[in-house]
Amino acid sequence: MLLDENNDLIVKNKSLQIGETLMQEVSIILQMNQGELKSDPLLGANIVNLVKTNQSRFELEKRVKTHLAIDNKDYNEIKDLITTHVKK
Repeated sequence: MLLDENNDLIVKNKSLQIGETLMQEVSIILQMNQGELKSDPLLGANIVNLVKTNQSRFELEKRVKTHLAIDNKDYNEIKDLITTHVKK
């Protein structure tokens, strides 16, 4: 199911829109804080906690890799897509 820019379900003609959701899943994982997902309380990169800190790119990348791996996503396979979507 596809989401819009506000993470709301996209409904057209009274039907949920279906499509490729990989980047939506990645986005949600990176936006979540640990404990927000009842079924997997460890999932959530807590990126908001890094605002106004001196975390290195390595530390941020490590956190992203870890939380994507929890959801069985390979960072190395999708890192170019992440970079493309972040820059938009």
